[in-house]
Amino acid sequence: MSYVNNDKKPQEHNYVITYKELLFTVFIFIVILVALYPKDLLKQQIVSEKANYDLSMLYLKNLLKHHPDDESLMLILATQSLKTGNKDLAIRLLELLFESKSEKIRQKAIMLSYELEKEKYFYIKNQKRKKEQLRKLKRLFLKIYNAKMYEHDDTKKWYEEAVFVGAKYPAYVLLKKTLQKQENKHNVTLLKEAFFLSAEFSKENDAFYFLDELKIYDKKHYKKWILQEYYLDMKYKKYVSAEKILVAHQKNDDYIKSILGDFYFFRRRYKEASKIFLSLYNNAQSFQEKKTYFKKALQSLVAANDIKQVNQLIEENESKFLQDVEMRKFMLNIYLANGKLDKAAALSKKILRLKYNR
Repeated sequence: MSYVNNDKKPQEHNYVITYKELLFTVFIFIVILVALYPKDLLKQQIVSEKANYDLSMLYLKNLLKHHPDDESLMLILATQSLKTGNKDLAIRLLELLFESKSEKIRQKAIMLSYELEKEKYFYIKNQKRKKEQLRKLKRLFLKIYNAKMYEHDDTKKWYEEAVFVGAKYPAYVLLKKTLQKQENKHNVTLLKEAFFLSAEFSKENDAFYFLDELKIYDKKHYKKWILQEYYLDMKYKKYVSAEKILVAHQKNDDYIKSILGDFYFFRRRYKEASKIFLSLYNNAQSFQEKKTYFKKALQSLVAANDIKQVNQLIEENESKFLQDVEMRKFMLNIYLANGKLDKAAALSKKILRLKYNR
């Protein structure tokens, strides 16, 4: 102990405690506290401490000296270490607790470790090490998921964690649970993710259910979900239902009408396909669209073995495509394949005249 005498009056002294004396006093206080204060009550005080984490750490370390096998103390110390930024100590303690015989301690240690390792992930700059850290996070996440350590109220949070670590099937399961809550039932973003995941995992009933919900709650993209329903019908070979969707929505929509034409071609209904493509050809505005639909109409008629109409259609429209090299070859090949050598010769002369007059 030392003192300062500023006014040179020996009878009056201002005492100043030294740093060593302060540490000694705190140490003696902690020893007495640990020896006399009920351990469980002291734990509660430490856990409830919100400001002086360093002092809490001193309490905990001294408690552990007297109770080295107390895993609950180790868990509290790991938690406090995280709060004070002492991550290395937290990691060592948590790894020890992974082997605890207490399921509750093990689970808390894994949950804390996941939180710590995720925080660490964002500070890693090296891409190779970052990938390794993500794999480590995924392993920890799967332990949490498989043991159902997450609370029911936290399913949205853990769904997001599943997406983060790339665990798709757990993400699907957690997302379904999340959508069961009233506040999430009509969440379009979550419904979209649920649809695509259920389709990816071939969960047929779920996929159709989520599509129905999206058609109701995402009217802005209604056409998109109608087409997704068509593709889902095709995937499960529900051809009658698939056709009904396209027929019902083809009016005033050339894109859907063209898909209907492809559907008829796929189903070997070539005459119906050719009618669709000829209708689109006649209404098309751009040369590229006309070219595409004309070719598809001809291919459908060739598949239907309607050679007469094929030749007639080329004759009536060949002048519109003479400038296009690809279409000239296409029409010539069809004439030759049909044995119409005279028509092929006549078309060839037109092409030569066109080249000569340039």
